[in-house]
Amino acid sequence: DRLAAADDVSLVVGGGQAGPLLEAGIRTVARLAAAPLGSGAERPPGWNGEPFADAVLRARAHRDGLVVVPKVARPAIGRADVEVDVDLESHLDDGAYLWGTLLTVRDGGDSPDEGYRAFLTWEPLPHVDEGRAFAVFWRWLMGVRDGAREAGRTFRAYCYSRSAENAWMLSSAARFGPEGTVAVVEGVPSVPEVREFVGSAQWVDVHEAVRTQFVSTAGMGLKVVAPVAGFAWRDPDAGGEASLGWYRDACAARGEERDAGRARILAYNEDDVRATRAVREWIDRRGW
Repeated sequence: DRLAAADDVSLVVGGGQAGPLLEAGIRTVARLAAAPLGSGAERPPGWNGEPFADAVLRARAHRDGLVVVPKVARPAIGRADVEVDVDLESHLDDGAYLWGTLLTVRDGGDSPDEGYRAFLTWEPLPHVDEGRAFAVFWRWLMGVRDGAREAGRTFRAYCYSRSAENAWMLSSAARFGPEGTVAVVEGVPSVPEVREFVGSAQWVDVHEAVRTQFVSTAGMGLKVVAPVAGFAWRDPDAGGEASLGWYRDACAARGEERDAGRARILAYNEDDVRATRAVREWIDRRGW
């Protein structure tokens, strides 16, 4: 509260950047927001980390009551005729139990699978059935990709911050693929197959598109950016940490309580993939 009352510049920059600003006489957000951009911009001596222009834009957003603002003239993200948004749910280091997908066909065609689809196991983790769920997910995703190619359509799959999805896809391939360290599960790809896909232009990190083209006063997480894009989660407690408890409850409970817990997780996962699509469509369609 004291920092806000003083309009302290540390409200919009990291601790390592506040020092050079203070030494340059820039003590308030308003003063930083007034700094010139473009050819007239001069960063303070000792400034490190992000570009100084990003800090100025963040200060201006804070001053104007905005959360996410572009730092490039025309933000863009790659699109395709056939698109799949992907979001996984895992429980700590025990395994990934749910791969949620949202299929969108944009080129005027249609698909019987268009919409949300989940590939999952409710077996308590760790369990070999995790491999089966991943295998079904992978076959479906590659089937959509190959079907698009055969029909002369372009294809892209999207996630929000690929680090988690990449790590669990590679881990699943290592544990359950052709040379699986836990078990060999039919349909699970090899590690090289997964690496080829996640390294291709068909696998798009929406978080990366946001991080490189926007600045934010409250972080770049999906729960921050998607509401700016007009999306709202149905569950007011939606979040990764909360979902850990939901999963434990869904595994331990019985009857209606168990079914309600599972439905809550599925609704949360569906909202996450829909939020991912909302963000990339917001980037693509907004008249910047």
